[in-house]
Amino acid sequence: MTRAGSELDLGGTRVKALLATLLIAQGRVVTVDRIVEAIWDGRSPGSAVGTLHSYVTKLRRTIEPDRPPRAAHGFVDRQGPGYVLRVRPESVDAERFTALAERGARLLNDDPIHAAEHLSAALSLWRGPAYADLRNSEVAAAEIARLESTRLDARQDHAAARLAMGADASALSDLEALVREHPLAERAWELLALALYRSGRQGDALAALRSARDHLLEELGVDPGPGLRAMETAILKQDPELDGPASRLGAQPNGDQPGTAAPASSTASPAPATAPHIPRIPSSSAAVSSIPVPLTRLIGRDGDVAAIRELLESHRLVTISGPGGSGKTRAAFEAARGHGAGEGPWAVLLADLTDPELLPDVIGAAMGASFVRGTAELATAIGDREILLVLDNCEHLVGDVAALTEELLSRCPRLRLLATSREALAITGEVTWEIPPLDADGAGVELFVERALALRPGWRPRRSEREIVSGICRALDGLPLAIELAAAQTRILSLEQIADGLADGFDLLSTGSRTAPARHRDLEAVIESSVRLLTEGERELLARLALFEGGFDLEAAQWLTDQPRVLPSLSALVAKSLVAAEATGSPRRYRILETIRRYAERLLTGDERRRWADRHVAWANELAETANRRLRSFDADVWMRRLQHEQANMRAALGHAMATGDVDSALRLACALSWYWYRTGHGHEGIGWLTRALDAAGADHPGRGQALVGRAMLRYLVGDAFGGNEDVVQASEEGERTGEIEVVARALPYRAYFQQLTGNPGRSQELIQEAARLIPSVGLPWIEAEMMMIRGQITRATGDFRLAAAQLIQAADIADLCGHDWASVSSWWIAAKVSMDLGDAERAIRQAAHAVVQLDRRLDVTSWLAGVHVLAGALGMAGQPMEGAVLLGAVEAIGGRVGYSPAAMDPVDGPRNVAAVRSALPEETYADAVAMGASLSRDDVTATARRLIHTSPGDDAVYRR
Repeated sequence: MTRAGSELDLGGTRVKALLATLLIAQGRVVTVDRIVEAIWDGRSPGSAVGTLHSYVTKLRRTIEPDRPPRAAHGFVDRQGPGYVLRVRPESVDAERFTALAERGARLLNDDPIHAAEHLSAALSLWRGPAYADLRNSEVAAAEIARLESTRLDARQDHAAARLAMGADASALSDLEALVREHPLAERAWELLALALYRSGRQGDALAALRSARDHLLEELGVDPGPGLRAMETAILKQDPELDGPASRLGAQPNGDQPGTAAPASSTASPAPATAPHIPRIPSSSAAVSSIPVPLTRLIGRDGDVAAIRELLESHRLVTISGPGGSGKTRAAFEAARGHGAGEGPWAVLLADLTDPELLPDVIGAAMGASFVRGTAELATAIGDREILLVLDNCEHLVGDVAALTEELLSRCPRLRLLATSREALAITGEVTWEIPPLDADGAGVELFVERALALRPGWRPRRSEREIVSGICRALDGLPLAIELAAAQTRILSLEQIADGLADGFDLLSTGSRTAPARHRDLEAVIESSVRLLTEGERELLARLALFEGGFDLEAAQWLTDQPRVLPSLSALVAKSLVAAEATGSPRRYRILETIRRYAERLLTGDERRRWADRHVAWANELAETANRRLRSFDADVWMRRLQHEQANMRAALGHAMATGDVDSALRLACALSWYWYRTGHGHEGIGWLTRALDAAGADHPGRGQALVGRAMLRYLVGDAFGGNEDVVQASEEGERTGEIEVVARALPYRAYFQQLTGNPGRSQELIQEAARLIPSVGLPWIEAEMMMIRGQITRATGDFRLAAAQLIQAADIADLCGHDWASVSSWWIAAKVSMDLGDAERAIRQAAHAVVQLDRRLDVTSWLAGVHVLAGALGMAGQPMEGAVLLGAVEAIGGRVGYSPAAMDPVDGPRNVAAVRSALPEETYADAVAMGASLSRDDVTATARRLIHTSPGDDAVYRR
């Protein structure tokens, strides 16, 4: 920390921890209890509160030495149950860095020169590790992780910008350093390969991609994502698009193609000098394939079989991986049967083999060889003959199979191996194909119906029955074995009974074919056979990870382990096909198939389940509260998407907290999620959780004020202005009672707005003036932006439209400076209403269209719909009612899907927008246009808005006149 350019001496680590705790809260009050817990890492002495007061005094003397002893406000203030640090975001390097990095990322595709300038300025703010003095403390752990992740993204964006400018050589050294520091950053490897290729080093570029693959396989047990695979293909083809700034610079393709790997060496090791005998393997003229002929049709695997055959053409070891019951064996046999070259193919069935020393004998026997003794004799017998072997079910002997296959491939240059295993063999030259689940609405239904028809000939499922079957397939994760076992129950159960019975699915799915292997007659036995192969630590982690719903990332998994690093055990679970790693996205997400998750949940005892479920709730609270602090900042989109990914987990955590009486956690979590629920249109869900938590918390709970403000906003969202008014009044009273100035500051503007909506304009004016006096002293620009936005709305209601327009511009300016995009775009579409009041429909169109385009591809569907609704009204007013009616149809359809109606939320202007369109069209024409709009997507509507902006890019003056 510096003042006037001079570094301040803050003293010991605990004073720095205090400052970090307050700084990370970004202007929010931090309770004394939470500060004490943070500073002393949960091991606070009895005198902690008194000692904390002395730390606060020391901090004040250091950063504001001229502050009078009893001054009410300054940088560090006591407020309600805790303390708050009041600093502007632009005064904090971390916030300036985040804003500059975000701006650079936005400019990357269209203006790489200015993107590079912003990103360079952002990275120059780093003068060492984030919170360097606190790296071993839990105080700043989450914030350090966020900043380091953003820094990595910024460094990659900076390199991409320089490549786009043609500065390949300058980017190269930075990228080489970047992959050394972050060997799992796939985009960095991709950019490095591109830079090397452009420097005329094609071989080095391919070597870099192989290094990336090795790191991902070793650390995570996963293959490279589609971006790296596409880059490798492009380099091998010498794609012209790689030669200049127009290349894709690390963009992730939508497709997910199979991974590639370098082929194994084809140089055979010398055979032993002597051998007691040479086993005989029948030649192709005397031998036939031992691949069994299937009795049923293979469904939904044509693409996989074709891909596996293609891999076998260019690779000598292909392993098909996936969880038990996914159909690895059927796909392998089908792919091998169509492989025409050489001898065989021969199937080596390893499922029942328990002694690894017998592996050479079993393989030799499968090929018809006599008296094979050891790997060396088997390799000598195969020699240089062209042979395809299928090694089926390798997972329980994976280490021994890996060693044997490596030796065979090194000594037998024309041997090809196709293996099936829940875990890759992980040897040089191996390429893996992960068998995906069946599409629940397509191939899954087809498989179920075909197997059921064998039991009920003549059955022709109706559409409603196919929908039930589709639901069954989804509940079974698209696993072919599980679907077949469920279909077998149609002999005695209805489809509805099967669907209902899947809650206890292991009992239901236990009647397979009488002649099938025992492991394929019972789904529980399939999963149990995989779990038996785990170490104790891996089994414990799998059980805990089953508490996650909808997936999780590495940081989340770390919360549910006592080990210092969860990655090794998690990597093992991924490698053994019990946890799936998503191929794209950063950070990588993981999921457990629902069938495996149900089994794993039973591994936790009652007390253990409660302990780890409580930890799951603690993780959810930490994530939600961190996200809530960022949702009104420049990286709001990142955190909106983080919360979107975790909604199933958040619901599970809320449910557990309420069920176990953990009211504090439930109220904290619901409060932290309230703004996310508002922006994504989940109003009724949010009201439900907040109401339950508030009712359970009681009248004296210190968290009531913030929760009431959150519920007030959600009530307004669903059209209940009176209920929202009741909540903000109570919130103000709570804030005044507890001394929480932030609660009062948040509530006052909305009290004023609700008074205006409910017919009390005089009181509305009094409250907004009181808010205008109080809020600047709080030091949170986003609250000030919302206050100015509401002030503009209230001024508009008095008829002073020009003053209202000026206040709305001021609101947008404040919001833009602190990154509060919701307040900014809301100010724009409200300004469009003012332009309509002034009779300037063309300007209203541009302003509303600007707001709609600004929200393009954001998760904020409610503001976007409100902006489109105003745009429709402006079009009607401007003499373009057909276009307006089409947009109204789109709003009605999209809003209906999310449960949000701009007209219901805005009872004054909503009907005016509709009337401006409807009154200008015949009833039948209006109905046709609305029906046409109902078929539009959000992208279609945004494209229409973009066409309606007639100004040049970046010219904001037209919106401000």
